[in-house]
Amino acid sequence: MKYQTLNILLLPFLLAAMLAGIYLMPRKGEVFDSSISMELPTGLNPDGWHGTRRQESEEERSILAADTEFSKADYLQQLPISVAAPEKAPALCRVSIVKSGHDLNNSIHRPERCLPAQGHFNLTGSTVQVPVEGRGMIAMTKLKSQQNMTPGQAKPTILDSMHYYVFIGHGHMTEDHLKRTMTDMKDRVLYGMDQRWSYFQVSTAYGDLVNLPEEDARKQTERLISQLLSKLVQWDELGR
Repeated sequence: MKYQTLNILLLPFLLAAMLAGIYLMPRKGEVFDSSISMELPTGLNPDGWHGTRRQESEEERSILAADTEFSKADYLQQLPISVAAPEKAPALCRVSIVKSGHDLNNSIHRPERCLPAQGHFNLTGSTVQVPVEGRGMIAMTKLKSQQNMTPGQAKPTILDSMHYYVFIGHGHMTEDHLKRTMTDMKDRVLYGMDQRWSYFQVSTAYGDLVNLPEEDARKQTERLISQLLSKLVQWDELGR
């Protein structure tokens, strides 16, 4: 009889404990800024590249929260082209930093969600280690995609691209969206804090269409990532 009574009372007790726990959770955490500067260098900086500011699109503005911040620039390699392979074109790397606003859930998302809306398909992803000047190796997600540059034509012209990205919060850096979500949950519940996240992304086209071999594009892209992140990130704030 006592066992049956205990079973009957157990469920209401657990529900009451869960409801009480909700009231103990912080309503709104203190917000800490992302540890990456939005000031992408332009001109002949970093060394060997020429940067030109680029404006975000209206489509990007419309699907993200109003206080989301954007910083975008295109970088063209300015180093001399090898005499042994004069037909190679310099890499054009498109860099984006997108920082979440106070509505942390609707400000940024994975590039896997927005690239298909820009016409990219056949996305494949992997985790890679990228060297950063003076900081060792960092993990980034690398996506490869294809894009039809002549939609509507009988014979499509397909452009191959690679995209590197990483999420940077106030005290954390991660290449994984799920890890970022779990970190947010832990910080809100245990510490009563929120951190504004930014994602840093570099996209580079490669292949016969742009006269740039894939391996050359990879090396040049990772070199630019190294130079930019070494200067833009406040590394002393990260606990990675």
